[in-house]
Amino acid sequence: MICTTLGSFIFMVTLMLACRNLSIPNPEVVLLTGLVVCTSLFDFPAGVICGAQVVLFSMHFYSEGHGFFSYSAMNLQKMIMIFCSVTVITAFLSKLRQIWNTIREKTQNVTQMLRERNEELEEESHIDSLTGLYNRNMLRENYPEYKNRSLLVTFLDIDDFKIINDVCGHDTGDKALAEVGAILSDSFTNTDCYRYGGDEFLLIRLDDNWSQFNLEMIRARSHISQVNLGPKKPPLHISAGYVSGFTVDGEDLRTMFHMADGMLYESKRKGKNCVTGGVFSRDVAKSG
Repeated sequence: MICTTLGSFIFMVTLMLACRNLSIPNPEVVLLTGLVVCTSLFDFPAGVICGAQVVLFSMHFYSEGHGFFSYSAMNLQKMIMIFCSVTVITAFLSKLRQIWNTIREKTQNVTQMLRERNEELEEESHIDSLTGLYNRNMLRENYPEYKNRSLLVTFLDIDDFKIINDVCGHDTGDKALAEVGAILSDSFTNTDCYRYGGDEFLLIRLDDNWSQFNLEMIRARSHISQVNLGPKKPPLHISAGYVSGFTVDGEDLRTMFHMADGMLYESKRKGKNCVTGGVFSRDVAKSG
């Protein structure tokens, strides 16, 4: 505020000197224009300072002998008009600037709210609301990052989930999904966890460290088996299938998904509540 007020003062002094040196016959027109500019661009104090400068300069210019207080009838009328113009311009433009500042502030607030909401929506579009894991939208976005690297791809699902849903109710089913999602997120390191659909989950470990993965899978299955869904509710356990190997391109990655899904079904055929795995081989994939 101090800088704008001082800047307005210096600007008006410059105009006054120009009016005086150039002998402009009606300097109030130039000064009122300067008042409009300063009041519009800056705040109310700047307008008041500029208005006072306009009045004082006009009093000096139109007074008899430049004595400030003695005027001819015509010049007195001019002074009255100048004073009224300064008052109206300063008040009106200050009010407009206040309204503009209020609108700008509201606009900024709304813009910030929209930006935050867009960020929330973007996050929601990538996060499954029930489990807190990534969803398939995020999988599509991350897909290019999984090419040309060693991976361990795992598909798993909740055994007899349809029975849990149908017999115990959807609330119990939702609780089971949420519990499994939380345990998967907490149990696995260096791994992207997705809710792939329904009660099926996808884990993509960003290396092929099978021994570490095995320890984490044992821990996750143990924690899942300890989940209490409620009185007289069935125990919770999962089946899983995994494939580890090096992907060169998207075709390799799709093949790994297909093989891991096949391993999951192999676990189902073995009687459920178990993990089946293998090593990705392009030759094996072609022959299969």
